[in-house]
Amino acid sequence: MEMDEDPDNLPAQGQGNIIITKYEQGHRAGAAVDLGHEQVDVGKYTNNLGIVHEMELPRVSALEVKQRRKESKRTNKWQKMLADWTKYRSTKKLSQRVYKVIPLAVRGRAWSLLLDIDRIKSQNPGKYKVMKEKGKRSSRIIHCIQLDVSHTLQKHMMFIQRFGVKQQELCDILVAYSAYNPEVGYHRDLSRITAILLLCLPEEDAFWALTQLLAGERHSLQYSTAQILPGSRGSYRTRSRCCTSPSQRS
Repeated sequence: MEMDEDPDNLPAQGQGNIIITKYEQGHRAGAAVDLGHEQVDVGKYTNNLGIVHEMELPRVSALEVKQRRKESKRTNKWQKMLADWTKYRSTKKLSQRVYKVIPLAVRGRAWSLLLDIDRIKSQNPGKYKVMKEKGKRSSRIIHCIQLDVSHTLQKHMMFIQRFGVKQQELCDILVAYSAYNPEVGYHRDLSRITAILLLCLPEEDAFWALTQLLAGERHSLQYSTAQILPGSRGSYRTRSRCCTSPSQRS
């Protein structure tokens, strides 16, 4: 079977196999990003948040310099707090600083501690890999996921390249989660939530962060879909019928 065949025109199992193979092969390392018909230096088009713009960005303004200095000071405060996590983990000061927004430079570490990722990983050694392999058996879910992955954070430098590293990690996490939590299976809004986690966390950590947010005892957001999946009530039934196993359909 030729690998450049369109997955949409193949039987379900063939679709799943080709999609997974494309992600595993990925985009060739170091290749320039195509913003149109020519290859460009993406750094000239990317802001400090990683968003790639269509036009080359102007020089940093005085206001941006001031904002970055303020961010640096806040980052230093967070670093001191994270270094003494036992002291601050249940304090009002932590809550106040979270609501002010966690600085990007320490966001991954803060999320890891807030969601207790190291503990949940140590209690489930090797489970993420097992869930990935199990999830790949469902071509139906893989097809739904790849459609959404290709449109998730399209303008962010980490996700702009089709079948790039971050798109591959995003696909793998969503496939694994559909097997880990069959009650949810897959919902298209999970793609964006997971992508945001991947901006600051390694692949497996992002998976366990997702499990903690949706099904962990402290958060259990899968039972509050109006909060985590805004505007999705109308589409949830249709998509969940497509992306859960036949035995789970009503």
